[in-house]
Amino acid sequence: MAKKVGWFDATEFEKEFIKDNSPDLDITFFEEPLNEDTAEKAEDFDAVTIFIDSKVSADVLEKIDVDGVACRSTGFDHVDLDYASENGVTVYNVPDYSSNTVAEHTFALLLAVSRKIFEAINKVREEGEFDHSGLRGFDLKGKTLGVIGTGAIGKHAIRMANGFQMHVVAYDPFPDHDAANDLGFEYVGMDELLERSDIVSLHCPFNEHTKHIISEEEISKMDETVIINTSRGGLVETDALLEGLDNGSVLAAGLDVLEGEGYLSDDIHYLGKVDNQDDLKILLKDHMLMKRDDVVITPHNAFNSEEALERLVRTTLDNLLEGSNPVN
Repeated sequence: MAKKVGWFDATEFEKEFIKDNSPDLDITFFEEPLNEDTAEKAEDFDAVTIFIDSKVSADVLEKIDVDGVACRSTGFDHVDLDYASENGVTVYNVPDYSSNTVAEHTFALLLAVSRKIFEAINKVREEGEFDHSGLRGFDLKGKTLGVIGTGAIGKHAIRMANGFQMHVVAYDPFPDHDAANDLGFEYVGMDELLERSDIVSLHCPFNEHTKHIISEEEISKMDETVIINTSRGGLVETDALLEGLDNGSVLAAGLDVLEGEGYLSDDIHYLGKVDNQDDLKILLKDHMLMKRDDVVITPHNAFNSEEALERLVRTTLDNLLEGSNPVN
């Protein structure tokens, strides 16, 4: 008998891809995310698969009683891994489906900031002016890029930086010295990276050790630095970023992720549903970031290419069928 799988956060692309590839799984699709409100829909499955909008807490895991949770993402911080491990629930991820894709988006954000692409488009489209005044940017050639996290995505970003003839320094608690030799970058301490870098780009996972890895203390060491974040919103303390933008420590930011982005998919009229006051403050600060001319924000879209999504679904199916890529 085929394994029964609840496929949450389902998209039409995924439905069509699976229909065309006919995996040996009994899949039921749900367009909504898996959370405490929808947990009852997942009670009759052997496994569930989720995207980043799902929040699989200990309460949810207790209700659904599955053998496996397959995350259709590299990150798995939206699953209570401690409870899963203690109760025999295997959690899977997709470790490398969009490394080049996210790195490309990193440079899309950086170029949008460095060449004022968004302002230029608006000037022509919205204001009807074919005029370059106020649009002077800066070259990437010769600038120093500080890469925090040298996993697959970080390494792709470094290769691209080499193409722009940038200098690269990097920080990682587990340095890959062979890669440093091959790609021509230098590992340094965090303080040195912050002090030397013209641009700081984040490529590390979100966990208890990396939460607010860029906070007030780190931003105080910057000097007109550009921050690019395509990893997780919680890596950057929102208050500190706003303060840095105001005092000039941060020149500009390109962000694909925000601390409170889980609420931002809801209409602003639903602010009242946010119970935690800290979350509410972060959400309001996110809206302040969204209105700034020195910040470019995209809606957690760095992973979203045709090729990456195909790799994502194929690997998720392998995880469900063969038990590949467990994280606990």
